[in-house]
Amino acid sequence: MATISATFAAANQPRVPNGVETVDAFQTYVTSATLSAGDVIHYTNLKVPHGATILDVRLYGDTPDGSSILQIGLAGGIVAPALFGSATVSATPAVKTQAQALPYVVSVSDDAAVRYVWPTLTQDGPMVSGTASTSLGLRVTWTMNRTR
Repeated sequence: MATISATFAAANQPRVPNGVETVDAFQTYVTSATLSAGDVIHYTNLKVPHGATILDVRLYGDTPDGSSILQIGLAGGIVAPALFGSATVSATPAVKTQAQALPYVVSVSDDAAVRYVWPTLTQDGPMVSGTASTSLGLRVTWTMNRTR
């Protein structure tokens, strides 16, 4: 099992929008090796702050051949590796819209060192593919409740 950061962002808190009600963030990652069962990809540039309401989660992906089942969840101030359910990525490019657990209000403990979360993909079982690379994109749409 390996933990992969899609990219590494500075460990500062995400900016809470001022005058913008909804944030739509997207990040991609292409694997350079076949994923093993339990491998986790952290989308660390998609920081969602405490108090945000996640409205939509979409997985964009394809493999050159075979298939891959991925659990979609959150990490950071909380850990919920399969919160938004699972999706199968195959040789046919597709967008998978997740509906499980949505809308989801991010609530991180006041004493937590990290007051935000980021999406994760966890490989569920062995990858069925003869090719190492898989193209993955994750899109998260969230809004802030201004009364918090």
